[in-house]
Amino acid sequence: MTCSPRVMYVCRWTMESKPIIHWVNDFVRSVLFLRLVKVGLAIAAMVHGYIISFGRSFHFRDIDIHREIGRRFLTGDYLYANDYCYMYLPTTGIYFAPLLALDRNPSLALRYAVAVGCLVITTMLFHRMLCGRSDANVWSRLLVGIGAGLLTLQFILNDLDDGGPHLILLGILAGGSYAIWVGKERLGAALIGLGIVLKLTPALFVLLFFWKRQWRVASYTVLATVLWVLLPLLYMGPTSWWEHHTEWTRNTVLSVLDRQAEGRQENELQKANLSLRHTMLRYLVTYPPTHRLRQVDPGYQPVLDLPSLVANGIVGVAAISLLGLFAWSSCRAFQGPGDPTWARDCAGTLVLALLFSPITWDQHLVWLIPAACVVVAAAAQVSGGLSRLGYIMLAVYVVLTMVLNYEVVGSVRWEALKSYHHLGIAMLILYGLLLSSRGGLSDQGLHHEKVQSSSSRMVREA
Repeated sequence: MTCSPRVMYVCRWTMESKPIIHWVNDFVRSVLFLRLVKVGLAIAAMVHGYIISFGRSFHFRDIDIHREIGRRFLTGDYLYANDYCYMYLPTTGIYFAPLLALDRNPSLALRYAVAVGCLVITTMLFHRMLCGRSDANVWSRLLVGIGAGLLTLQFILNDLDDGGPHLILLGILAGGSYAIWVGKERLGAALIGLGIVLKLTPALFVLLFFWKRQWRVASYTVLATVLWVLLPLLYMGPTSWWEHHTEWTRNTVLSVLDRQAEGRQENELQKANLSLRHTMLRYLVTYPPTHRLRQVDPGYQPVLDLPSLVANGIVGVAAISLLGLFAWSSCRAFQGPGDPTWARDCAGTLVLALLFSPITWDQHLVWLIPAACVVVAAAAQVSGGLSRLGYIMLAVYVVLTMVLNYEVVGSVRWEALKSYHHLGIAMLILYGLLLSSRGGLSDQGLHHEKVQSSSSRMVREA
């Protein structure tokens, strides 16, 4: 029996195409391709950074607020005068003071460069906690980094618009988490403590340390936080230091209780606020025509009209449920350096910090990057895995964050989407995907890596 010419042609074409497919596959996995991708990303970052820093007309941004905080701290002015900077502890004056070493635009460019570096470091550290330290994982590191970057791209760009302050803070928290993972507890506690002082919500890490039975790390972190809080005392003097902290504490309590002063409350009551409370209340209550959230949202359409007490009760139950799910999924005690679930636990803590914060803007969502790293690693079968439902929900997340964005839907539809807090819903989806993933090296791989580490240490000591 002989084959027809058409069948023979198809067979020949298939056989000839296999070497091409293999060549493409080998090239994609080659060192040259990795270098080309890295160079391309570096060039894109430099071009974008130059445009952000020097290619735009002046517009008052967060970096101007941060520079003013540094200026007031150095000159001894009252930080919170005229309702200014009331969310920041005095320690941030020390943190932001270096921005005054250069003019505005060069300092913005420098902060942009530091933020990009922190972004790279964050993905590298979480990949290492997820997939180990082997040099054979270079390709998976790039895959996880690019995947997580794409899932959070619009948040990264929004934060880089101000030089990436939240990416830098994320880098500090990621460095602290990694230091604890490798056994450098004091360094990790110092970095986490700094993150708590710069933005209060990372204090959830202290609860994580207690929950994971890391009593010493928790104690170190509390001590480090106290020392960071006391540090400005040396420059400000006891009277000014006490006045500032009294005012900050009062403002924080009022913000948590939703009883902030009128001018400050207007800053918090925005439809772009993606915190869990504001996202849920958007669907549970109907705001009156005179309410601030009704005034800033011309296209507002109510969904439910529950009594305020009932709606807030539902929000409280939801918050406790989210915290309970995380506690249940992370109930195992910390296994010491190299714990395979540590990356997922830290990523979950960062997501909860976003959900429970009184104010969560879209640029704050760069803190989802660690969770995105865990989910991408699971989806790509690099670490753990996702269920079929998990892949479906990941697709929904992609639609909400990458398809339904400003550039695709236009300004009018984008404002309408913001009214329904679609990014807040996306954050909850990613949180669910994070908890459903196994999130780390297998115990066997972890044991092998620990043995290798111990062997290397013994060789060095010999």
